[in-house]
Amino acid sequence: MRLKPAQWASHLHGPLASVYGLFSDEPLLLQEAEDALIAAAAQRGFTQKQRLGQQDGSVWDALRDERDAGSLFAEQRLLLLRLDSPKVPKEGGAALQYWLASPPPDALLILSGSRPDASTQKTIWFKTVETDGHTLLLYRPEGQDWPRWVEQRLRIAGIQADSAAVQLLTELSAGNLSACHQAIQRLRQVYPGQKIDVTALRAVLADSSHFTIYDLADTVLRGETEQTLRILDRLRGGDGEPALCLWVLHKDLRLLAELRAGGVDADAFFRQNRIFPPRQGWLRSAARRLTRPELQADIEDCLAIDARIKGQDPTPVWPALTDLCLRMCR
Repeated sequence: MRLKPAQWASHLHGPLASVYGLFSDEPLLLQEAEDALIAAAAQRGFTQKQRLGQQDGSVWDALRDERDAGSLFAEQRLLLLRLDSPKVPKEGGAALQYWLASPPPDALLILSGSRPDASTQKTIWFKTVETDGHTLLLYRPEGQDWPRWVEQRLRIAGIQADSAAVQLLTELSAGNLSACHQAIQRLRQVYPGQKIDVTALRAVLADSSHFTIYDLADTVLRGETEQTLRILDRLRGGDGEPALCLWVLHKDLRLLAELRAGGVDADAFFRQNRIFPPRQGWLRSAARRLTRPELQADIEDCLAIDARIKGQDPTPVWPALTDLCLRMCR
């Protein structure tokens, strides 16, 4: 059976199936759903946990072996298989069907990965998971769903925020779930039980070893390479959040790309985006310094860095952020 996201929390309070398929293109949503299911399973005695990864070429043989193996001391087993791609190979589909044909009574299998396309959802193994167990497909909140998602996350965290603070957090995060989540966690730590306004929100987003993410953005716009490296070093050595740094850099890159587009009235553009001196001058200077192809390449690089922040790419984040800043300073 396919569960709706709104049904997930209540479902975990009832009987659990022997197999689950959790899928999302958003690592935060996927991890939270998996963590909630693991916690629910632990409450029901599934104390032995084992992760299987497709990096191991023998994972499908291991899955077959796990179906046939009994658990030592009759412990209930929780098997977690993270799929590198929802388009599993032929041997993978066969192994999954083998498991699903007669799942062991002392085991619970959790499949997780990116959201499958329509053709994958028609495969035998996927349909069998939906028939014999449950699937959950989680989507990124977009459009009017995004501000509602931000408000919901604030409520779940027990944070009261005024409308201006909610709007600012919604605008700054711009659909970046991981960055929004990190900001909310920091708000809860710094202002427990207090109502949050714009001043408090900006203080939390900026507070990192005396340098702020806004200091970083402004210094990059001015092309000050040495100061940029100094700020990055302090942010990295303190409690600087890479996701928040990427926020401000990506936002400025989008502004610069619009400024470089033909036929733009800069004064009207600044008024529309509520940009005031001295940032107007810094943006004008950076727009003259950076070409349109360079800006486009940097914007695309932001997507790659975002993937690293979300755990989709194991490459270190801070060196990539540093390289991006230096290219913007050129």
